[in-house]
Amino acid sequence: MRKVARALELETKSPILQSGIMHSHKVDTGNLNNEPGSSMDSFFKSIKSDEEDKLAFIPMFLGPSLAITDWLPSQLDKWKGSNSEKRFAIADTLYRKGDDRIARALHDLVTKELSKKITEKASIVLVDHGTPLLAVNRVREEIGSQLKGLLAQSVSGFFTACMERRSGKDYDFNNPLLDKVLEEVYSRGESVVLAQLFLTPGRHAGPDGDLASICEPFEKRGMKVLRTPTLGDHPLILEILAERFFELNDEDF
Repeated sequence: MRKVARALELETKSPILQSGIMHSHKVDTGNLNNEPGSSMDSFFKSIKSDEEDKLAFIPMFLGPSLAITDWLPSQLDKWKGSNSEKRFAIADTLYRKGDDRIARALHDLVTKELSKKITEKASIVLVDHGTPLLAVNRVREEIGSQLKGLLAQSVSGFFTACMERRSGKDYDFNNPLLDKVLEEVYSRGESVVLAQLFLTPGRHAGPDGDLASICEPFEKRGMKVLRTPTLGDHPLILEILAERFFELNDEDF
């Protein structure tokens, strides 16, 4: 996120502070180049929050997660209280219906993987974390439909999948699970490229993260599995983030 914030500063010519939502301040500084992480949870509990009277947020979230639509606004309402001098604004999340820039970024990353490392046609799996919210899942499915159209006949198959999901019928909309899709592709004797619908590596999409662990048993069985880089610093994502910045600055908040 720090890399993305620096790039966004260059794009907007304005200072940009990066922060997680609730847990980033707990990460071992040894994993962060000895620079402590920051989170909005720690900010709201700090004295510094009382020193600010205007806050603007550009969510680095693909869809309407509760952290942005529920937790952050409720914390900001508490921060503002009855002080009419305090103001805040939250920009839209990255995906808007009909905007294909996230799909185009994924297409760019997928085609680079295909051209470098796979000579035969492969299956593509657009994989996200999994979500308890149908509205967030719809973002995956809409981006998936766009990406499938962009790939057209250049691949042998296309799937959307989740890394994990909650149990119960109420969350079946997440299906299929990634390991189930990989099993199907393996049975067909094909290679696969995971189009990672993740903005940063972290403990899920990093080199030794959860996705790598899911893929490892299939790789040991001889399946070629490639994963795209995460999306956060792709030029098209930076373009969207800058757009959100300027939209906020056009508002009188």
